[in-house]
Amino acid sequence: MKKNINKLAAICLTGAMVIGTAGCGNSGSKEPATDTNSETGESTQQAEVAEEPAAADDTASDAAGDGEKISITMSTYLTNDSQRAPLLEYVGGAINEKFPNVDFEFKIYSDRQNMFVEVAGGAGPDILDLDGPTDVVEFADAGKAVDLTPYAEQYGWDSVISEWAYNTSVYDGKLYSMPAGFEGMGMYYNLGVMEEHGWSIPSNLEELESLMEEIKGAGLIPLSFGNANYQGAVDHLYSTLLSCLSGPDVVKQAINGEIKFDDPKMVASIEKLKEWWDKGYIMDQASQTVTQDDQLAFLADGRAVMSICGTWWGPQIVQTFPDCNWTFELMPVLNEEAGPIFPLAVGESYAVNANTQHPEICAEILNFLYTDMDTFYTAVNNGAIQPFPIEAFDFEKLEGMDEKVLHMNEVMGEASADNIIGYCSWSFWPSDARTYMNENFDAVLLGSLTPQEYMANTQQYIDEGLEEGSTPILP
Repeated sequence: MKKNINKLAAICLTGAMVIGTAGCGNSGSKEPATDTNSETGESTQQAEVAEEPAAADDTASDAAGDGEKISITMSTYLTNDSQRAPLLEYVGGAINEKFPNVDFEFKIYSDRQNMFVEVAGGAGPDILDLDGPTDVVEFADAGKAVDLTPYAEQYGWDSVISEWAYNTSVYDGKLYSMPAGFEGMGMYYNLGVMEEHGWSIPSNLEELESLMEEIKGAGLIPLSFGNANYQGAVDHLYSTLLSCLSGPDVVKQAINGEIKFDDPKMVASIEKLKEWWDKGYIMDQASQTVTQDDQLAFLADGRAVMSICGTWWGPQIVQTFPDCNWTFELMPVLNEEAGPIFPLAVGESYAVNANTQHPEICAEILNFLYTDMDTFYTAVNNGAIQPFPIEAFDFEKLEGMDEKVLHMNEVMGEASADNIIGYCSWSFWPSDARTYMNENFDAVLLGSLTPQEYMANTQQYIDEGLEEGSTPILP
């Protein structure tokens, strides 16, 4: 039995005890149960599971013909008011306006595990906002994600979504999610601190390492990083170094089984991260006690000068640290042969909860979000969502947003257009391979596991993914 199934099976036992018979929203007459968020104190209403699934012709336009609205919820983890407000206004508002017979709302979670427990117990939001395609695999394996293939055929999603992103969302020959949050990894710089010390943005590995040594000598942190509240954040580091230092062609060969993960070119990237850690370049060897929010705060207030992170940070910096003078750029060229690289990812995936009573309505709502371009551009320009990987998206139509966020999106768009892309683990690794690397990377930094052993151990999960056909298709 696969590791992910074991994990969800354990969650199921907990969820069954915690949730009981509560389920996704429906339009029946039973009294809904109120679920209160532990951090914000906010609540949404969640009705009990209906005894029979919704009819096949159940749509947002006719499902509530008797005037009673159908409740549809969607998960979100944006517990900060400033981050959440655009989502509620420009996405939630647009959905409720488009579908007057639907009462749509976001269900706020401070901890993803809480949502996992609810889904495993037979409840949870109707639409699940997951971290990416590899997370979706876990839900699909456990029978907790709806097969969206019939809806993809109905709405023609294969021509709406960019081919590379659509392929990442296909598992075992079926589409289990809609790829959202087109994103990638690069370097953030605190320009205020850089200018104060007369430092320039490095263009290559030699300049980067020289700058990190100068920053450390000045009593500052070269690279802010933290994974105390989310161990898996380490994949931001190894995905970036593998893509930019080992090179995307080497990574693709390793994922596809043409070379081994412990090939010297692959191991070299993990060795480089270990070297940076040993020299105190990465959070001065304190990342296990620093949260991701702290990681951002260290950069924003100038205690750290640089940070390797994803494009999702841009709007968050503007909203949370409006006075910070920052920029996002591609990583310095770490491998002259590979050149500049933009590690690419699907950062979010929208899956439909198998517990929902209204999969057709969920699919109709998702289709609206991906095809109504006026709503889409409004949401992106106002910071409600990141760009989706859809064929019709035009980066030149981004306007009205913060100049630094606009520049970040332009960097992302140019890199994609130039096809200088690398591969992030949460989109392109087999799920179990990513899980192993995330759970054991700290052991490499702390010296209890060598980079060679770490990558050799990963290979067994790569082999399993290839054997089972669960390895994502790499562009």
